[in-house]
Amino acid sequence: MTPSKMDHKDLQRRLKEDELSLFLEESREKLEYLWTTYGRKIGLAAAFVAVAVAAMYFWRVRSAADYESAQLLYGNATAWIEQNQYDLALQELDKLLKEHPRSPVAALGYVLRGDLRARMGDYTNAMNDYIAALPKLPKGEAIQSRITIALIQTYRSLGRTDDALRELESLEKTVKSPSMKNQIAYLKGGVYEDKNDPAKALECYKSVPMESEWYSLALERVRWLEAEAVGAINS
Repeated sequence: MTPSKMDHKDLQRRLKEDELSLFLEESREKLEYLWTTYGRKIGLAAAFVAVAVAAMYFWRVRSAADYESAQLLYGNATAWIEQNQYDLALQELDKLLKEHPRSPVAALGYVLRGDLRARMGDYTNAMNDYIAALPKLPKGEAIQSRITIALIQTYRSLGRTDDALRELESLEKTVKSPSMKNQIAYLKGGVYEDKNDPAKALECYKSVPMESEWYSLALERVRWLEAEAVGAINS
């Protein structure tokens, strides 16, 4: 069978086998040379080094295989989500997080499972997934802020408005992006509406500048709240 017709996974397996065979053969030849040239003492030291190098090699190969397996499970989950097969997607993500909890893909697995659970209305478990994901994710502002906001929205869905407001105020102190600050102001307005505090909600919405992409949404809420206030007075 030619490589072009060979199954992709089978080809990868054979390549890894060839790589391992070459590594072991080279190691054996080097040990024989050291033993013959420098004697037993140095040869034994070299043997210990070879064992350490071999251990590192097997760790690297296994880590690569684990990463590849985790990626496959994540890809399967996203494919099932695109087909609206949410239960099957959850099975793939559960398997990913059970079998590869230390993989770099695990953090994304928690996020995707949290998004999926929130979409299915399982806000408590979505919240737990977002909380688990945050310490595992890179420390960049964009990704951390995105997951924190997802967590905040699950708090709101669960009626935990105080927790949502606390997270927003904490996030507001750390972000530098003007766009993100405007989004936080808009979301704070929503939380104050959840808390039945229209005055503070209006204050937040009105703080969103006209040039912001959040301005039209904020303006819509301002008009609705002010119209509601006028209606209440007239009644």
